[in-house]
Amino acid sequence: MTVWEQLEDPPSQYRPVPLWSWNDKLDQEELIRQIEEMHRAGIGGFFMHARGGLQTPYMGDEWMEAVRVCIEKGRELGMEPWLYDENGWPSGFGDGKIPALGLAYQQKRLAVEYAPFDRGTEGTIALYKRTDQGFRLLGTDELDKADIRVYYEVNPCYIDTLSKQAVGAFIREIYDAYWERFGESYRSAIRGVFTDEPQFARRQLPWSFELAVVFEQRIGYSLLAHLPALFMETEGCRKVRYDYWHCVTDMFTEAYAKQIGEWCGSKGWSATGHVVDEQTLMDQVTAVGDPLSFYEYLQIPGCDWLGRFVGEDPIVPKQVSSVARQLGKSQAITESFGCSGWNVSLQELRRIGEWQFVHGINLMCPHLQSYSLQGLRKRDYPPSLFYQQPWWPDYRLFNDYFARLSMLLAEGSRQAEVLLLHPARSAWVLQTGTDASASKPYHDTFAQLSRWLCQSLIGHDYGSECIIERHGSIQGGRFCIGSAAYRVVIVPPSVTVGTAMSELLQRFVQEGGTVLAYEPFPRLVGGEPLPEAGGWIDQALKPDWNRESLAQHVFRRTPSSIGLTDPSGAPIVSDGINVQELELDGSTLFYLVNSDERSYGEVRIRIYRTGKVSLVDLESGGVRPVSYEVIDGGVQVTLPLHAAGSLLIKLDPAKKQQLRVPLKTSGEVEEEGIIRLNEPWKITAKSMNSLTLDICRFKVEDGDWSDPVPMFHVQDHVLQIGRSVQVELEYVFFSQVSPTADQAMYLVMENPEQFQMTINGQPLEPAAAGWWMDTSFKKVDIRGLTVQGINRIGLRTTFLHSAEVSRALERAEQFETEGNKLTLETELESIYLLGDFSVHSASPWTFGERRAVFNEGPFFLAEQPVQIYSGDLAGQGFPFFAGTITLEQTIVLPPSDWLRALWQFREPPDAIVSRLSINGQEIRAFVWEPYEADITPYLQPGANRIELQLTGSCRNVLGPHHHIKGEVYKVGPDSFKNTPGWTDKDLDPGTPIYAQRYAFVRFGLPDIPQIVLVTRGAL
Repeated sequence: MTVWEQLEDPPSQYRPVPLWSWNDKLDQEELIRQIEEMHRAGIGGFFMHARGGLQTPYMGDEWMEAVRVCIEKGRELGMEPWLYDENGWPSGFGDGKIPALGLAYQQKRLAVEYAPFDRGTEGTIALYKRTDQGFRLLGTDELDKADIRVYYEVNPCYIDTLSKQAVGAFIREIYDAYWERFGESYRSAIRGVFTDEPQFARRQLPWSFELAVVFEQRIGYSLLAHLPALFMETEGCRKVRYDYWHCVTDMFTEAYAKQIGEWCGSKGWSATGHVVDEQTLMDQVTAVGDPLSFYEYLQIPGCDWLGRFVGEDPIVPKQVSSVARQLGKSQAITESFGCSGWNVSLQELRRIGEWQFVHGINLMCPHLQSYSLQGLRKRDYPPSLFYQQPWWPDYRLFNDYFARLSMLLAEGSRQAEVLLLHPARSAWVLQTGTDASASKPYHDTFAQLSRWLCQSLIGHDYGSECIIERHGSIQGGRFCIGSAAYRVVIVPPSVTVGTAMSELLQRFVQEGGTVLAYEPFPRLVGGEPLPEAGGWIDQALKPDWNRESLAQHVFRRTPSSIGLTDPSGAPIVSDGINVQELELDGSTLFYLVNSDERSYGEVRIRIYRTGKVSLVDLESGGVRPVSYEVIDGGVQVTLPLHAAGSLLIKLDPAKKQQLRVPLKTSGEVEEEGIIRLNEPWKITAKSMNSLTLDICRFKVEDGDWSDPVPMFHVQDHVLQIGRSVQVELEYVFFSQVSPTADQAMYLVMENPEQFQMTINGQPLEPAAAGWWMDTSFKKVDIRGLTVQGINRIGLRTTFLHSAEVSRALERAEQFETEGNKLTLETELESIYLLGDFSVHSASPWTFGERRAVFNEGPFFLAEQPVQIYSGDLAGQGFPFFAGTITLEQTIVLPPSDWLRALWQFREPPDAIVSRLSINGQEIRAFVWEPYEADITPYLQPGANRIELQLTGSCRNVLGPHHHIKGEVYKVGPDSFKNTPGWTDKDLDPGTPIYAQRYAFVRFGLPDIPQIVLVTRGAL
């Protein structure tokens, strides 16, 4: 079958493959159930990812049997099971077993101490005496003469990733163990292995017991004689820094990426994953040296994109896709959507995904799908994009869309004739100890050049000198890297290039190639001034520092293939509008993405070549012709480009060109009228309503009762005791009504069997009556047990806290490997009320940024409403609601001769999915722009029943409810507490982030929908 024949239902290898968080006691039947859920949702496979909360011993027999069951189930359903190589992350420490092998295997980082010394001599590498010429190396017994001591610090929780020995031990511990268990029987069923965030230092300087020897063998002089140059300005320091970072980057790449990539390749599997700190030069140097060097050895290289936003520049995805294209790797993956919060919409997911895909990514790894939300797991960098979400039944729309897009982009050949040199090596020589600030101007200018190229719709790749040293050549006047060939090379403001790059640039210009260079020019070669450094610079073109000059210089060598204008003919120039051009089966595809939050009602797309134009519909998998017109040298098509939307235009060769007049997409219309649905909406069905109780009083053993405090305070307080204790909790809520014994009412909580429970002083049996939202959220039937007025729920349990948990908490303070795999024995959590009621507050409702809704509380239960109005539903009785509500109105239409009827949401609904039905016939599920539909065939003279089904998210029940920012677009575990974590790095570390008031997000219809009846013309 051709790609086009498979487009409606692409194979599994192109479908999204989520990180599946194995974070609890694993049950085989539940694992199988969850795989079946994924398959129904159009997911292509899964990464079996051990994570914090795991209660099944990692890599033990029970774990391996769970893996086997999932491999078999995946194979049965035609899905692709993937392994994940660590318990938590970053990968490499083998669940702690590799660092436990000894000091040689542990991560080490350089540090410097100045006389007088007071830190002892442990870890000393070398001593130095200051001289007029710089520093003189002393003997290790001459501490009394030294001015500087360079030593190493040890991280006992992670490994020396520069060491082939240490990484080899990791491979034997994890990779070989999997192969021995599954290699023979399941070799073809397993797609590969994910490795996550390997690194060598992060904002510090790496050290290895092997480094000095390897450095001298490769570079030709003693590193020990020059270590002070890494920390301060000395004569020749840039040469030393260049050589140091070159050496550690190569050692890291060879020890980690190459060993793992070659191991996977030898087994017929694919290595995939990503490194850490890919975003900026300032972070990259001390984390991985040059991330592009690492990507070479992964069969499917990848990146990480966290949070609910897109980047101002394309650096992160384009780094990966550049190497993939250059080295002939058909797929490049992104781990995306982590930290984006419980209310991230399918439109926002699409926006984040397509922004990366237009920059060369073509495989989606959603972060993440949680096996369980019990305890801390619900706060593990949410959301869980899984069955817990009310919108899960509609998730297939998203997965099918990206499967189609992934297949076309992976099978096509992306076009780019411009190479932008990556300035990692300039950052190497500017790194002074842990201070990377000198690199920022070079990062900013590199990012700006890439942005200008994107704004000018110029396809381009990045050139890593590490990759160029191994795969670079000049052929026929082209600058070649692997299988990619470039007509134009752009050298951004730089300090240095390497010897190989300098020589290739010289040959390139000599053979007629075009080099564009910007000041400051790289006057150093390999970190030192050499006479031949400037030869190619003299012959390079020097555009002015603006987008127009850059584009003009590029287009003289590589003519533009596409242009975008508004209806007036003015060019559309925006960071949010990007284009990818690719060739596929004799056709040319132009993939246009609008990452902006504004829509363009009419975009004139000029393609500077001839052919027949059609439009690929990624929502259906169809290809349909569109009207176009012939222009000088090409064709023009006029189409809308919606906010967070895209167009995929297909241009096929045509033997004979015909003039085609574009259909009018807008114009004068005569409207019979606009019918606004401004009557109250009748509630015809809904999920049960909920109320989160996240405040309680508590006491420990025979102590006093506390004041009401947040649940995280209770958990932290009891953990700090450091031993197992008896704990009592009391939650209070108020009800205006006294529900009858036949009216559904549940207390929802985790592990009810572990508690002695009372409600209003009466014992309550902890027997579960099913589950809600997550299988760990057990329902306890309390119908008939609540009263009008104050209600009190009492819980009593033994809070288990073993010595092992205490040690794990201590280790978690040392390094993230330990915190990321932390499992507690007891977790005290919020509880929930679930039933047919409404929730109201005595306080007024206010609105904030990012669709936030605020209320001071307290909240109380009341009778459920029978109708609501257009507007936010939080203030109409549903602030904590997590589910689906069905609304109905009836409109009466007189007999008429209207030609068309158009449904319009004048503003997108505050819902993840909005499903419209008319007279019992479903029209469409709205999950992204455009929020309008042709409803002509469904209306009739007389009464018409309009039904809207609005589905929300878990956000308003799970929070975070008390963050000072309100709705947060980068959410981590600390977002639910009072001290900012790394997801709040824009705040001062001492800033309290817990606010007493509650923050929700809007849910409902922000504006009144309308129906437009058209009697003449066309919309």
